[in-house]
Amino acid sequence: MKKELLSNISKIHTTELGIERIKKNLNIDVENVVEYCINLIKKENSQIKCKGKNYYVLIDNIELIKLVIP
Repeated sequence: MKKELLSNISKIHTTELGIERIKKNLNIDVENVVEYCINLIKKENSQIKCKGKNYYVLIDNIELIKLVIP
């Protein structure tokens, strides 16, 4: 599953509202939230699970959910 997600990594995006939710939920203050999340996904120790079209990523005690690849 990780290989599939990584092969589609360029498709990851969010809205302005999504950016604010991610910043709040992860308690981060970074300029490019999508790039930040992509870097987490690319880490060697990231764990990826897929349920339907949603990917769930667990990394460094952070869970990124509902990463949808169209």
